[in-house]
Amino acid sequence: MMTKKGRLWRLGATSCVVPADIMANVRVLAPLVDDVQLLFFESAAKSRLPQPLDVQELRDIAEEHDLSYTVHLPTDLALGAAGRVERQEGIAEILRLMTQLAPLAPQSFDLHLVRESDLPEAAWLDNLAASLEELSGALGSEKRLVGVENIEYPFGLVAPLVAEYGFSVCLDLGHLVHYGHDLEEGLALLPRVHHLHYHGVQDGRDHQALTDAEQARMLGSRLAEAGYDGVVTLEMYSLENLKASLALFDGAWQPFSQQ
Repeated sequence: MMTKKGRLWRLGATSCVVPADIMANVRVLAPLVDDVQLLFFESAAKSRLPQPLDVQELRDIAEEHDLSYTVHLPTDLALGAAGRVERQEGIAEILRLMTQLAPLAPQSFDLHLVRESDLPEAAWLDNLAASLEELSGALGSEKRLVGVENIEYPFGLVAPLVAEYGFSVCLDLGHLVHYGHDLEEGLALLPRVHHLHYHGVQDGRDHQALTDAEQARMLGSRLAEAGYDGVVTLEMYSLENLKASLALFDGAWQPFSQQ
């Protein structure tokens, strides 16, 4: 699928750049980007503001605009919780969303493995292992579409489980910077990365506009060297910040456009 700027990889945005529901955001974004990340902050059972979702309309928009979709799974899923019921509720929500959205052929389903602060690290990891084994078995080959995202703790804590159970990696460069983790260690994961998030950090605030053209060029070079052809999602939550970042890439990523 050709990108709107002829780049080697697809450039995306979140379905949360204007103060409206997912459908309205997709309509705004479709002419601007190659991919929209359908962003679910809460699981359906806990959501206070259910999101209307018309899968057929999303398919029609995608066809009209050469658009693809990625999905950010809810961040309230507790696959490492002490209680088995809570863990299985999280697994069930992942399976439900993946089934509901399958007609859209999402490129990736991004998953946070939330750290359970009330559990010792070893117990949390044991619980995660049990959940990931069950999820992997339920998904079969589709597990490759689930990308485990690096969040506030060092990704090395869960990396062995991600690899053991056959999941992909969702690399969030903004999180690496925001939480003071090593950028080079993160970029070394590129051969296993299925989806990439990119956003600025300003004055300790995450998910801001991108302003560093030199860093953007460096990232472009690394992606080209790795042969990355997935989606780079500009994970910010205002249309103004998104448009400023897109303008930055028009110049910084020109050398990585297909001729």
